[in-house]
Amino acid sequence: MKKKLVYFIIAIVTGAFLSLESALYGKLGERVGELETNFYNFFMGAVILLVFLIFFGKGKLSALNQFPKWNLLGGVLGVTYMVVIVIGVPLVGVGIAMITVIIGQMLVSILIDHFGWFRSDKKEVGPKRIVALVLMLVALGFTFY
Repeated sequence: MKKKLVYFIIAIVTGAFLSLESALYGKLGERVGELETNFYNFFMGAVILLVFLIFFGKGKLSALNQFPKWNLLGGVLGVTYMVVIVIGVPLVGVGIAMITVIIGQMLVSILIDHFGWFRSDKKEVGPKRIVALVLMLVALGFTFY
């Protein structure tokens, strides 16, 4: 239970970082361009991860070619997320952008859990998850007014 609590705290802080990043990159995108901002984001991320890889890597980067190619789509999805955030934040604001992203995450996460997609453990959709999703949609509605 203690590990879960620590994880939840770290996840909340990381979520806060995403909102900070969105606000920073939204403004940067307006000034230097959306694609340029995304290039900077992923370039810096690659440099920082390279340093981590050198010091903390497990030496299995070559194993990437042993997996089905669809497993590598996460990189494309990450770039898509960032481009949408950099374009969307100046249009709708950080709050609405992040709530809509979270709603999308919740919806697809519920489907992945329910159907066991991508070899994940199946977790049946219950009323609590449906209510949580509906409440997020209500929260989105409140942010518009």
